[in-house]
Amino acid sequence: MAATNFEGFTIPLESILEHINEGICVIDSERRVVYWNSQAEKLYGIKRDRILGRDIAQFFPNALALEVLKTGKAVEYVEHRPREGNVVVISSIPIKKGDTILGVVSIDQDITEIKKLSQELEKARDRIKYLEYIEEEMKRGQQNCSFENIVYKSKKMYDLIFLARKVAESDASVLIQGESGTGKDLFARAIHQESPRRDKPFVVVDCSSIPESLLESELFGYDPGAFTGAQKKGKPGKFELAEGGTLFLDEIGEMPLEMQAKLLRALENREFYRVGGVKPVKVNIRVIAATNRDLHEMVKQGRFREDLFYRLDVVSLKIPPLRERPEDIPVLIDHYLKEYSVKNKKVIDFIEPAAVEMMLNYPWPGNVRELKNVVERLVILAEEGMILAEHLPQSIRRYFEEKGVEQNKVSLKKLDEVVAEAEKQAITNALKMTGNNKAKAAELLGIPRSTLYYKMQSLKIGCPTS
Repeated sequence: MAATNFEGFTIPLESILEHINEGICVIDSERRVVYWNSQAEKLYGIKRDRILGRDIAQFFPNALALEVLKTGKAVEYVEHRPREGNVVVISSIPIKKGDTILGVVSIDQDITEIKKLSQELEKARDRIKYLEYIEEEMKRGQQNCSFENIVYKSKKMYDLIFLARKVAESDASVLIQGESGTGKDLFARAIHQESPRRDKPFVVVDCSSIPESLLESELFGYDPGAFTGAQKKGKPGKFELAEGGTLFLDEIGEMPLEMQAKLLRALENREFYRVGGVKPVKVNIRVIAATNRDLHEMVKQGRFREDLFYRLDVVSLKIPPLRERPEDIPVLIDHYLKEYSVKNKKVIDFIEPAAVEMMLNYPWPGNVRELKNVVERLVILAEEGMILAEHLPQSIRRYFEEKGVEQNKVSLKKLDEVVAEAEKQAITNALKMTGNNKAKAAELLGIPRSTLYYKMQSLKIGCPTS
């Protein structure tokens, strides 16, 4: 190539082009590559001796230089993807002699990394917006403790909440029964929140955590000097603190028989005596009690007073365990994924189908509380927005390992039958979790949408109704 002279100092043109930070390619009128600088080698990983003299289309079928060669019109500063993995800003200019096109020179500036960073930044912005949106939704939901805060989809829970709403309007005593972790406290708070007493105190007494010797003073308070160590001014009990509002007696089945008698008198007379006191204290309160025990059986065994049971059980609400309402599991998982994504500032992009399958089919002996804790664990352990089956607690994985062993003892199936059944179940569950949105279901399963359609057709899967 010709040299360039700057006041007596001569620099070969090729040396200049080799030091330019852009990839430069020159093709002739026959589409052959006649120049390929070192930056082009780095940019595309193609050595000069491999491409020189060859048709540019063999390496870059959609090269802009080919279009410029045909039209004779320059293309400048256009974002282009010459091939997979490369993003460049390209200027492709025809080399003319009169009206004859002799060739084309292309100058490619690599923006692959800049593009990746831009996409990552945009993705991060989207994630932040998503987390902010979910956080606002959570805050709005936490402003009160009404029935809207109870997450469910099942008919059983709908009917139960319908009954609880009606009860909330009255002043009747309520007995909430259900296994540990089903959300008895949520129901109690919701009943208070939707009652005429909503602006008054909601006072909780955990009967299982207070020693028997202190339970009476905790409930009814004590007068000055009632016992050694008592405060000089005395102390009001939970009954007085709940004046005008609701007293929630949690784990009422743990209350000693002697204390049950005193509680019954206080509920029937709407008055009580402080420990060491001689004057009755009148109260206006509503009582909600909860237990995970079978009070009917305890009455038969003489461990719970029958008269107190009927005094508390004016209206009975029995919360079904999670295993009896499996349609609630997907919506609960989704709810807690959002909650803990916000708390941990993470966005979950993918859940391994095997993990989804196990969560949807696990019996959840600890009910909603266990599910909530498991989802928190999954969000914390998730890496790069991905939740895997290995992130599930050992207790859940062991359950399915033991279940698999038991099934194998009963019968052996062909491998393709087992795979087909597993795929069918995973797809059905993904559709349930996404409300039959096939695009989201495919994303959740980590497969293309076309593959999902094919699988649904071949496995004869329709959209689930619940």
